[in-house]
This record gives sequence, structure tokens and C-alpha cells, in this order.
Amino acid sequence: MADAGLRVTHVVFDLNGGGLESLVAAMVRRQAGTRISVSVISLSGREGRVGAAIAPLLDQYHVLRPWPGVSMLLPLGLTRAIHQTRADVVHLHSGSWFKGALAARLARVPGVVYTEHGREHNDPPLAQWIDRRAAALTDAVVPVSDRLAEYLERVVGIEAKRLHVIQNGVDTSVFAPGAPPAELRARLGIPDHALVVGSVGRLESVKAYSRLVEAVAALRAAPTGGRPVVGVIWGEGSERAVLESLIADRGLAGSFFLPGWTEDAVASHRLLDVFVLPSISEGASVSLMESMASGVTPVAMNVGASAEIVGPDLAGQVVPAGDQAALVRILEVTLQDDAHRRRAAELGRRRMVTSYSLDAMLDAYERLYRELAAPRTPPPARPTLR
Repeated sequence: MADAGLRVTHVVFDLNGGGLESLVAAMVRRQAGTRISVSVISLSGREGRVGAAIAPLLDQYHVLRPWPGVSMLLPLGLTRAIHQTRADVVHLHSGSWFKGALAARLARVPGVVYTEHGREHNDPPLAQWIDRRAAALTDAVVPVSDRLAEYLERVVGIEAKRLHVIQNGVDTSVFAPGAPPAELRARLGIPDHALVVGSVGRLESVKAYSRLVEAVAALRAAPTGGRPVVGVIWGEGSERAVLESLIADRGLAGSFFLPGWTEDAVASHRLLDVFVLPSISEGASVSLMESMASGVTPVAMNVGASAEIVGPDLAGQVVPAGDQAALVRILEVTLQDDAHRRRAAELGRRRMVTSYSLDAMLDAYERLYRELAAPRTPPPARPTLR
């Protein structure tokens, strides 16, 4: 790494909870006290639980009140906040692209990076047009997978020269195999001999956690060596009431738990025998990576970069997108074979260590930051809106 100091300002929509937020927090924690000085600007109007946790590590933390509509065209508040951080590079994240890129250019920041963390559906033409305008104001667009890069170039129309794939990463020294947490198991009321399947994520429709509830209901009659199957999903979101109702309707009270946000992600992952990602859409799931790094067997729908993350050695753990019957079938096979689970867990851990480390991700971002922050002639011109 170069010795010169660097000031990086992240712009996010919110810092309350989720994979994107966890990734930004991991970057902040690792870079605290280094030659990179980090500030964060949140656009949601709230500090957020993740924001409160990392605020003491930040040079500056600005929480801006949202002003829909007018601030998209003239983001003066965001421009002022960016200017106050004296950023060499502004790093934008999903949900802040056009507004953040425009504000960064108005603040005359040398380098602007945008990370696309994933898309929930095919974008309408207007959204694609806005993204192309945002890309014109951005030096580097970072998709978190090859599949997402191909989508941005082919469908959205982002120039290939602006695309720089950097895969998400996790701290494999923190997320590592360990003893299942007996205290957490007891607190949730999970029997000692039960097999635990679950997930960590936002309780939103795109995560399709109803598929996991239905799968656990179907598995009650599956041969698992006499061991009951219990479900757990850590997180919060707008689908909580829907999931609670479904759990009750399927007779899973006492067998499926929604404990809310986890304050100990490491213990939460270690509790699981199988981590399930049943999403309709994903980017490159940080929770999936954390669980695999923790030595938990994965089962994931083939959306976004999930199959890429799981890897060819564990292709049998990947479910065809939207195939509920296949999800149940793969879970049944996985749960009834202890040796298969142990082998899959070992392969998953190995893949995270060799291909998805946080250090590799941070090195790639720092190289990009320093390239963009280098003096350029002439400096970036103020944008003109057309």
C-alpha cells in the first residue's frame, strides 16, 4: 500500500441493517486507524443501528434529512456535506447513485466510485436512462459480480470502460468455524438434538423468506434421523407480520423463530446447520459469505451471484431460481446426511478463504481509490444538466 493519506467518503441511503450496510461497516472497521480516513453520509434521515456502531470510528458522520424530488436535481445539502468531509474520493452505494454523483461533481471531488450491490428486477427504461446519466458523472462503476457487470453493460447500457468488478469479501478471521452457541440455542428454546436451518437478512419480499417457512413445514415429514427441523431468520423488515402469520398457519409455532436483528452475527451463523438463501433477487450476498466462512453448509437459489459464490464444488447446493420443490428436496438430502453437511461446510469455508476475503476486496478498492485521487489535468468540470 502507498503511504500517502487518503480521505474517502461513503454515501449510503441508510445504515440500519442489511448486507450493503454490513459491508460498509466492515470496511470502516478495517480501515480505522490506517492512512485512509473515512467519513459516511446517510441519506435516510436516521443514524441507524449500524451507523451508531461505527460512528466513533469515522472522521465525520452526516445524517441528512431526505428531500425527495428537488434534491435529485439540485442536491445542495449533500454537496455541502461532501465538501465538509474534504474527500479525495466519494464512494457511492446502491440507492444513492445519481444524486450522489451529481453532488460529488458539484463539490469538485477528484474521484467518484459507485458500487452496484444488486438489482431486484429488470429496470424500467426511465431508471436505465437515469443510471446512464449517473454513470457519465462517475469515474468507476463497481459491480460485485461478473453476472452483474454483464447486466449493467448489456441491459442498462453502462460503458465497459467504466466497469471494474470487485467481489464482496468477508473477514474470515472473524467469521470462522466454532462451537455452536449453547446459550443462544437455549434462549431461543431450540432442542439440543434439533437441526437448525435459517438465514440472516432483511425481512423484505425480495428475500422470499416465505419459501424457507414453507420448506421447514414440508420437512417435518422428511427422514432426518429422528431429529426435528427448526427454522430461524434474524432480521427485521416490512414482511415480519406476513411471516409470523405464515408460521402460525403452518403450525410452526415453537419450531420457527424470528428473533429480530442479531447483535452477534458470528454466533447466529454458528447456530445453523444449514444456511438458506431463498431470494427472488440478490447481488453478492454478504450473509451467504459470512455463513460459509463460519463453516455452515449453504443452500441458495440461483439468483445474482449466489451460484458463483457457492462455487462449482458445491453446485448441488444451488437451487434453480424459484423452484420450491427443488429447495425442499436439496434441504432434505442435506439434512439427512451428516457427512455430506460436514464436507460441504469444509468446501464452503475453503472457498471463502481463497476467493472472497475482505483483505482482497479492500486492496482492490484502495488501488482504485488511489488511481482516481491522483492529480489530473484538467480537474473535473462542473456537470451540466440536460
